[in-house]
Amino acid sequence: MTVHVFSGPTVPAARVREVLPDAVTHPPVRHGDLMRLGAGPGDTVLIIDGLWHQSAPVRHKEILVLLAEGVAVVGAASMGALRAAELTPYGMVGVGRVFEDFRSGVLDADDEVAVLHTDDGLPLSEALVNLRAALTRASADGQLVEIEADRLADLARSLPYTSRSWAALGRLAAGEGLGPAFSRADAWRRTHSWDVKREDAERVLALVAAGLPPAPGVGAWAGEPWRTSFVRYWQAAFRPGAVAAGQPVSFLALLHHQQLCDPEFPDRWRARVLAALAQETGDDVCRPVRAAAVQRSALRFVAAAGVEVTGMSGDQLAHWLTEEEVSRLPPEEALVRVVVRSARLDGAWTVWPATVAEAGDLLGSVPLAAEAVAAAFARNAEIEAADPHHTTAHLNADRISSHLTQRWGFPEGCDRAVLDAAARDRAFRDFAGAVEVARAFYLSARAMDTAASATLVSSSVRQSPRT
Repeated sequence: MTVHVFSGPTVPAARVREVLPDAVTHPPVRHGDLMRLGAGPGDTVLIIDGLWHQSAPVRHKEILVLLAEGVAVVGAASMGALRAAELTPYGMVGVGRVFEDFRSGVLDADDEVAVLHTDDGLPLSEALVNLRAALTRASADGQLVEIEADRLADLARSLPYTSRSWAALGRLAAGEGLGPAFSRADAWRRTHSWDVKREDAERVLALVAAGLPPAPGVGAWAGEPWRTSFVRYWQAAFRPGAVAAGQPVSFLALLHHQQLCDPEFPDRWRARVLAALAQETGDDVCRPVRAAAVQRSALRFVAAAGVEVTGMSGDQLAHWLTEEEVSRLPPEEALVRVVVRSARLDGAWTVWPATVAEAGDLLGSVPLAAEAVAAAFARNAEIEAADPHHTTAHLNADRISSHLTQRWGFPEGCDRAVLDAAARDRAFRDFAGAVEVARAFYLSARAMDTAASATLVSSSVRQSPRT
């Protein structure tokens, strides 16, 4: 059994390892992190801290995926308390006062637990839930009257979460005639416990160390159609599909590389789409004899749905077909191309795979693709490390377009309609969509092209006759 712990400003990784020496520690959780874990039945995932401003937060259905797969998911103190309060009915376990207050409705705003912190987890602001707890406890200890505690809490809430601190609250309180009340509260908290988030974190760590009871069994919800296209996309984008150079490579990265670089991908994609329409399965759907039968069956399905080339307007045909295809293709082949090009990768249809197993014959060599992807990502990281402003997001789209046009075998300055059609044959939305995906692979491809050119020149020099 493996215990994964996501924490940061509430409790540092060093403290987590003191209580749970065998735990795998992680920074605050964010969107995609749970999918990357590879956690399985019997494992425990403890969420304490999470990101939500700097990046997309962990999604509820990412947690549902783990619960449905038999992973115990526990939350406390901060982001963990929020998600546990929302997902208790589905089997997530919540621990601590913050969790209880969110579940009961005493607390109802996400910014109650939000803090500003450094990349290494050092908090730079104070959580509202901690300020509130200190004021409440000082009032209970006779240092404040209830109305003073309430007014100070309202002032703390009026501060942006990035600016909440005892010093900032003191300045506001002085301007509101509450300076003496604040001074009493500030003096009290310097000698008393008031960090409720840390208290909850320590409590949940101790419970997990002692063998926290597993989450309740998965309920009937797991059998409902809750795995939306978004869930399938997240699984494809974040879960490892292979390993290369000691690094996990996501299935979506493998698929993107083959869409862009494998000259046989369009034929495999066409066969997959037609087989899905014809409701045909098997490893031989790409073979010529079987493929012809599958295509006929798919076209019968399309015709039954009322889709035919003769019924399309000129604008519709021009969107899916090139000018030459409109004028020269037989109606049957034109319809096949329209159908295939309109069936781009879309999680709303199961023709879109989310795992290597689901992809089947759609993928070519997975090991070779994984090596290429790992090399591309390593190259990107190397260049960004040398200059943080040089990232794939800053690459010139025109240069990527030129590179991709050449790789696909089209002349420079090729008509955009032709490139759009070629991109759609590879399951992209259009050529612009392919260019955006190609950003991740451009730097590595350019380096390989440069190396190949240098090798060619060197070889030519060696073979040149001497005079």
